[in-house]
Amino acid sequence: MDRTEQTDIIRYDKNGKISVTDTIVREHPLTILVNGTEIATLLCTPENLEDLAVGFLESEGLISDPECIKDIILSSRNRFCAVEYSGDFEVSLESFGKRVIRSGCSGEASFYLKNDMEGCTPVPSGFEIASDSVLALMKEFLKKGELFRQTGGVHSAGLAKDGQITLSSEDIGRHNAVDKIFGRCFRKGIDTSEAVMLTTGRISSEILIKCVRRSVPVIASRSAPTSLAAGLADQMNVTLAGFVRGERMNIYTHPERIG
Repeated sequence: MDRTEQTDIIRYDKNGKISVTDTIVREHPLTILVNGTEIATLLCTPENLEDLAVGFLESEGLISDPECIKDIILSSRNRFCAVEYSGDFEVSLESFGKRVIRSGCSGEASFYLKNDMEGCTPVPSGFEIASDSVLALMKEFLKKGELFRQTGGVHSAGLAKDGQITLSSEDIGRHNAVDKIFGRCFRKGIDTSEAVMLTTGRISSEILIKCVRRSVPVIASRSAPTSLAAGLADQMNVTLAGFVRGERMNIYTHPERIG
C-alpha cells in the first residue's frame, strides 16, 4: 500500500496563486486483534504494520515472549492485523478507555493502564557515548527521513548501536514510529540495552516508558521532553537529551552517560 497520495491544491506565495499537485501522507486505520479479541485501532502510516502491531502490544505490556507469537496475519487490505499468541494474555478492555488511538499531536495515545509502570525497573546499563557521537548520529538520522521530505507530515524514530543507525521508521504518529522499531527488535531478538533511541518527536512519558520496557539507556530527540518524562527518566536511570540540533543539546537526566 502506498504511503502517500497526490492531491490538487492551490499554492499561494508573494506572486499570487497557482494550481499544483501536492504529495500528502496517507493516514490508515489498523485494527489489532490478539487471539480473536479486538484490542485497538491505530491510525498510522501503512508500512511495517506487523512490527507496529507487535511493538504496540509489547510496549503496552500485553505480550512479553516473542516465542509465543505463533502467527501474524494481515488482512487483504491491511485493515486488520491478527496476532496469534500462546503465552499468558489477559486484558480488560474496560481499563483502556477509548480504543481508537489518535495520530495527532498526542501521537498514538497510550491505553492509560492503571499501572503504566508495572513491571518496569531502572535501566542498569553502564553504557556511555561521546557527545560528538550523539550529535553525529542525529545528523545522519535526520537525513534518512525520505517520507518527511516528501510530505512534511510524519515523525521518525531510529535505533543506533555501536555508532551506527541500525533501524529507522517513519509514521504520522511519533509513538507508532517508536513501536515499529521496538516491534522489529522484539520479533528479531535485537538487544537494546546498549542502544540510543533517536526521535524527531516530543518525548512524553509514554515514549519514556516504552524505552524503559526495552532497557534503552539513552533517548535523544531533536524536540523537547515533558516534565513527567524527565521525572520518570531520572527515576528509571535513563539519559534524556532534547533539542539535539547542530552542535548542541540539552541533557535533562543522567548526563554521566554522555561524555
